[in-house]
Amino acid sequence: GMIKLTKAEEIEYKNATTCHHCSKTFDHISIKKVRDHSHLTGKYLRPLCVECNFLAQSPSFVPVYFHNLSYDSHFIIHELGYDDMNIDVIPNSCEKYITCSKQIKDGFYVKFVDTFRFMSESLANLTNNLAKDKSKFRETKKYFSNNNLNLVIRKGVFPYEYINCWEKLNETSLPPKSKFYNSLTDDHISKKDYIHACEVWKKFNIKTIGEYSDLYLLTDILLLSDVFENFRDICLKTFNLDASYYLTAPSFAFDAMLRFTKVELERLKDYTMLLMIEDGIRGGICQSMRRYAKANLPNVDGYDEEKPNVYLSYFDCVNLYGKSMLASLPYKDFEWYSDFSLNIMMIDDNGPYGFILEVDVDYPENIHDAHSDLPFLPQNSCPPNSKVKKLLTTLHHKKNYVAHYRTLKQAVNNGLKIIKIHRVIRFKQSKWMLPYVMKCTSMRVKANNEFERQFWKLMVNSVYGKCMENPRKRMEIKLVTSDKMACRYLIKPNFKDRTIYSNNLMAIHV
Repeated sequence: GMIKLTKAEEIEYKNATTCHHCSKTFDHISIKKVRDHSHLTGKYLRPLCVECNFLAQSPSFVPVYFHNLSYDSHFIIHELGYDDMNIDVIPNSCEKYITCSKQIKDGFYVKFVDTFRFMSESLANLTNNLAKDKSKFRETKKYFSNNNLNLVIRKGVFPYEYINCWEKLNETSLPPKSKFYNSLTDDHISKKDYIHACEVWKKFNIKTIGEYSDLYLLTDILLLSDVFENFRDICLKTFNLDASYYLTAPSFAFDAMLRFTKVELERLKDYTMLLMIEDGIRGGICQSMRRYAKANLPNVDGYDEEKPNVYLSYFDCVNLYGKSMLASLPYKDFEWYSDFSLNIMMIDDNGPYGFILEVDVDYPENIHDAHSDLPFLPQNSCPPNSKVKKLLTTLHHKKNYVAHYRTLKQAVNNGLKIIKIHRVIRFKQSKWMLPYVMKCTSMRVKANNEFERQFWKLMVNSVYGKCMENPRKRMEIKLVTSDKMACRYLIKPNFKDRTIYSNNLMAIHV
C-alpha cells in the first residue's frame, strides 16, 4: 500500500491542477486526480489522472550502463548463454549491438545500455564539463569526502598496456611515467597526469597496483553515473521524459519532439502511397561541381593583372536540418488527389494543404549553360559504364520524378517545365515541429560547453533522421542457447547466416 503523505506532499497534491504525465487539466469529472505511488517503496510520487495512473507500470528491467558498450559488448555476450533463458539483442550491424537484454526470470530482464549513444564524448571530456559545479557529483560524494573530491572528479590515469599479467597487480609502487604509454593513441601521459596519479596513490594510502586498479574502476563508474544522472536531469527538466527508458539519443529525441509539440501524426495506411513517398527520398548531393578553380588576386601566386580579379569563397550553411524542420510539414489527411490540372505555382508554401507529385519534367536547352554547375532535380541512376546507382545532377529530362511541390516550384521558377502529372498526394500541413526546433536552438545558445552544444544539435538532427528511417532495413538477430531454439530459426525461409560464439550460444541472422 501507499505510505501516508507528508504535509508538503499533501499540499503539492492538493494544489496540482494538471496531470504530471499528459498535462491534461483535472476537472474531477472525466479527468480525475489520483495519487501515484511506488509499488516497491510505497512512497508518494506525483499527481496523475486515472488513465495515466492505470497505464503506469513498474519497470520490467534493470539497466546496466557502459560507456561505449558497442566496443566492449562481445566478452559479455559470449557469457550470456549460461542457461536457457531468453537473450534479446537490437543489432546495429553483425558486429555491433545497440543493446542486449538477458532474462533473469519470467517477466524480468537485465538490459545492457550504451551511454555513448546518448553522450558521444569521452568520459574525460564529459567529466570536465561537470567539474565546474561539484554539487553535480552526487554519487561520487557518497564514497569520497570533500577533502578528496578534487582528486576523483576527473578521469583517472592508468597504465593500461603495462598490466599484462596478474603478478603486476601485486607490485607495491606505480610504474615509471614511461610505462603509461598508450600505443593506440601513440601518446605518453603528461607530467601533470603522472603527478596526479602519484598523489592519488599517496592520498588514499594505496599498497599495490591492484588496489590502485580497484580505485580507478570505482571512480570511473561513479563518474559515469554522475554524468548520466545529470544528463537525465536535463532531459527531465526540459521535456519531462526519462532518458533511462530509451536506448539511443534519436529514439529519445523523437519522443521528446512528440511530447513537446503535442502533435498527433497520422500513419500512412496506403502502401502504394508509402512507396511513392519513398521514391522521393534520394539522399544528399556530394560532388565536385567544378574540378579546378583558380583565384586571381594580388599576393596570390600566378596573379595576372591583365585578367579580372577572381575570388574563391567557402560557405558553410548551418542548421540545414533545423531550417527544413521549421517549414510547413505533413501531418494528417493523406489522400490521392485527382485534379491533375493543379497549378503548383498558385499554392502557398505555408498553406493548409501540401502536395507530393509524380511528374515528367523537361529541361530546356536554353538554360543548360546557366545550370551546368548545379542542375536542379537530382536523381538516382547509374553513371555511364557503371552498374552502381549514384545520386546524379544532370541536365536530362526527368520521367516519373517524385518531389514535394515546393521543390518543383523552385525548379519551375528557374526555367524547368512540368509537362505531365502522373500522380498527386495531398495532405494537411502546418509548422508543427517549429516549437521543438526553437526550444532546442535556444538550449544550444545557452549551453556553456561543447558537449551540450553538440547534444542540442543532435536533438534536432536525429529527429530528421528518425523521420527518414526505413524500418525494413533494420537487422534482426536472434541469440539462441540450445539446439531446439537454433533449429526453430534455421529452418525458416528468411534465415541468412549464423555466428557461433560458444558451445551453447549462437547468433542467427534472419
